[in-house]
Amino acid sequence: MQFRKGKRIWKPEVYQGKGDMKRYFEGWYFKIVDKSENNVYAIIPGVSFDKEGNTHAFIMFFDGIKASMNYFRFDISEFHYSKKRFQVRIGKNSFHQNGFELNIDNDDQKISGKISIKNLKPWPVKFLSPGAMGGYAFVPFMECYHAVIGFDHPLDGKISINEKEIDFTEGRGYIEKDYGKSFPSYYIWMQSNHFETEGISVMASVAKIPWLGSSFDGFVVGFLFNGKVYRFTTYTGAKITKLQLTDNLVTVHFQDKKYRLELEAAKSASVDLHSPIEGSMTGRIIECITAKIHAKFVKISKNKEEILFDGNGRNAGLDIGGKIEELKEVS
Repeated sequence: MQFRKGKRIWKPEVYQGKGDMKRYFEGWYFKIVDKSENNVYAIIPGVSFDKEGNTHAFIMFFDGIKASMNYFRFDISEFHYSKKRFQVRIGKNSFHQNGFELNIDNDDQKISGKISIKNLKPWPVKFLSPGAMGGYAFVPFMECYHAVIGFDHPLDGKISINEKEIDFTEGRGYIEKDYGKSFPSYYIWMQSNHFETEGISVMASVAKIPWLGSSFDGFVVGFLFNGKVYRFTTYTGAKITKLQLTDNLVTVHFQDKKYRLELEAAKSASVDLHSPIEGSMTGRIIECITAKIHAKFVKISKNKEEILFDGNGRNAGLDIGGKIEELKEVS
């Protein structure tokens, strides 16, 4: 098996694609919430290369409170990127690790403004474990790669939407990305960085992973607590000890030898977002960013358990996608 090469593997936030491609997508996910928490948005810039060679760049603008989404399409010639750092430009819009600037003007929406970001807390990158994918980042045939660029960070700046100005100063943000060929055929994803205590953030994903003619249910979970990212992943040897789905609730527990993380997510008003199938953004997923997550973080020892954190996350992202009925519950 030939492994993925190149310095950009250790910079997962940087654009991972190249010139002419087929069956490839890449997208960054910026979630921003103002101080009052009355304005919750996700801005998703990206590119699409389908199997026929058709290409375009895009920006999705997702209003969590109104549960509405606009998909802005751009010619691929308007997409520019840096190979050395996270710096992407789509038309008159720019995105980077220090924030983003929007200048969108069409018949549906007029959006402009600049958001500044500081003190990013990414998933740690190590030589043999470059980010959330761990060693799987080196595998060339993964269906989808995932990265967390910023678990929780303060915001500064304003955005004007149809001439209504919103101040995001002292708000909170989160950034992640996906890239590859397609989203998994089924998966669960949840995220929140609005807990009672500032600086706590969680991202959890469970998905079907195609692997050498077969498949397995893999998971990637990061819990930012007291300045440290606690990892619960397939490649670290953690296990799912509970997984249950109802119409409105997702319950999943992750455990390794030292800790257990219990998550319970409640759905809220959702919208259809475009998603990649063989690089083409023709798929649809249902996502909300005003869900709630209850999180309990427990330290495990031989004779006792100690609850290190027990709290509720607001403005949570929740996505249950694909043939979720194929996901095996664990009780």
